[in-house]
Amino acid sequence: MDNEIKHLLSINHMCEWCDLLCDELLFYYRHATKAKQPPGNQRFRVAVQFQRHSERPLLLKLSIENSWAPSWHVYTSPEDHAARYITERGVLDKVDSPASYLLASQRIRECESQHIRCPRPVSATPPTRVIDCTDPTCPRLFITKGASIQYAALSYVWGEEQPHRTTQSRFSSYTKRINTAYIPKTIRDAIKVAHTLNIKYLWVDAFCIIQDSRDDKTKEIALIRTIFRNAYITIIAANASKVSDGFLHRSFLYNTPSTLPFNCPDGARGKMYLQSYSGAPREPVNTRAWCLEERVLSTRALWYCSHTLQYECQTAHVNIDGSQNMADPMDGVPRLPDCVFTPELSALTNQEAEKTVEAAWRNMLGLYTRRALTKPRDRLLALSGVAEYFHRFWHISKYIAGLWEHQMPGCLLWYQSREPAPRPNQYRAPSWSWAAVDGEISSAAVTYAGAVCTVLDCNAEPKSGLNLYGEVTTGVLVVNVILKQMTWAPAQGELFETGGILANGADDSHPEHGEIGYTAIDAAEEVTTLSRLEVTAAMLAETERTLLGILLVPVTSAGTRDTYRRVGWFTAPFCDKSAWLGSPHEVINIV
Repeated sequence: MDNEIKHLLSINHMCEWCDLLCDELLFYYRHATKAKQPPGNQRFRVAVQFQRHSERPLLLKLSIENSWAPSWHVYTSPEDHAARYITERGVLDKVDSPASYLLASQRIRECESQHIRCPRPVSATPPTRVIDCTDPTCPRLFITKGASIQYAALSYVWGEEQPHRTTQSRFSSYTKRINTAYIPKTIRDAIKVAHTLNIKYLWVDAFCIIQDSRDDKTKEIALIRTIFRNAYITIIAANASKVSDGFLHRSFLYNTPSTLPFNCPDGARGKMYLQSYSGAPREPVNTRAWCLEERVLSTRALWYCSHTLQYECQTAHVNIDGSQNMADPMDGVPRLPDCVFTPELSALTNQEAEKTVEAAWRNMLGLYTRRALTKPRDRLLALSGVAEYFHRFWHISKYIAGLWEHQMPGCLLWYQSREPAPRPNQYRAPSWSWAAVDGEISSAAVTYAGAVCTVLDCNAEPKSGLNLYGEVTTGVLVVNVILKQMTWAPAQGELFETGGILANGADDSHPEHGEIGYTAIDAAEEVTTLSRLEVTAAMLAETERTLLGILLVPVTSAGTRDTYRRVGWFTAPFCDKSAWLGSPHEVINIV
């Protein structure tokens, strides 16, 4: 029998169909029986069928014993005879070819003329400076002086120092010529793309912002939201992990597809390719915080991915050649809702729009806070452009250090969704703001109903008057709230009534440790390394099953009576709610 199996599995004695079938039969048998080989008289029930559902791509499905059902995406090449019957194509792998530029231009024109959800290019205030790409071998800085121009913008990962970036001493010479030897590969690639698409100008932060001028950086960073929004196209170097990598190459190959004969209805024989489905690769650009803002504020974008070239706008996210599209499995396709990005084109009612925008903000916050920043102090700054767009919708509200006034106190119930990072050494936001800590933030507990406290005042002082959505220097929250002294076990994430007394009404469902609730640490710091510590629980909201709030410790510096800082979050499903809510309120400050 062993010799028979070896003979059957030999590629020299097997057609492509047999190869595929034997691989799947052996896989099924070994997992179903834990045996290595089936006996010689083993029979299997096998069904093979093509499937197509609505707009999903064509699949070939193999069913073994109505149990194991692997499937593959099916496609063929345009020149193959089977192309008349199989419309799916493989992904474009030559992203720096005449065909790719032609397809990119077609997608852009199609968007301009047919996409009713996408704003048309308009004459708007241009960036202060752009790179003139007329001659890619001799690029130079061009000072726009407010002239109406069409330009592309580059979104990319620095990943390393750029020693030849624009500085005050180089600025004058760069207006005449920038030696291409000084330009990193990713930026040279972007110059080539812009030039080939007949776009004369390109905006790149490293060369269009004077990097050693604090005043220029402050002014220009505040304009980034309009720079990307007004760009004719944003070039996203998604596959480059550092600026010297470049992006005009395909760096990720899926497993080699199986090639099978396809008997066409007209009697001819063609070829079809079977590709195991997998999500798009995790691109370096999707790990960086600044790049999220640049993406969602762009009207149109070309995505130079590891596996192909994609086009994205407010209406679509597609492979430029129409082949099967795949998005990053973690990020999906984040976009601002129409009622935020293009309110004049939105058809939602006010109530529908409010729900949509609330959900979009929560999603954006989760996507943003999981990403990394080279300079952690940019935690608020790198989201400031997105925040400004949301403020256009919530124009009667106030944006305070990453939170919205009209959503308080519920929006204070954010918590860390992963292992907490160390608390930053330098101040960047008040402790009640998610911007005060690093790491991914969850809004799962945020509720806008059931408030059991009153926010009396909340404010934060912007670092710069040029960007009211960016860095802050101080902040305070004044709240009239019920406080309760508790014992906290940070490592276990458990909260106990001080003295270890079980909550009234405890029954068999009460946890065996006697905890009345569970907690999340905001940041790893000295107080959270203790096995047990006394903390103050501030109750913010109630639901049918629990009380929700934040954990506080006193601020011990002089002149800070009734002043606390936040160190964690809690839910108390096992407390005596009526007794807790019957306690008196106190007015405190949280900084």
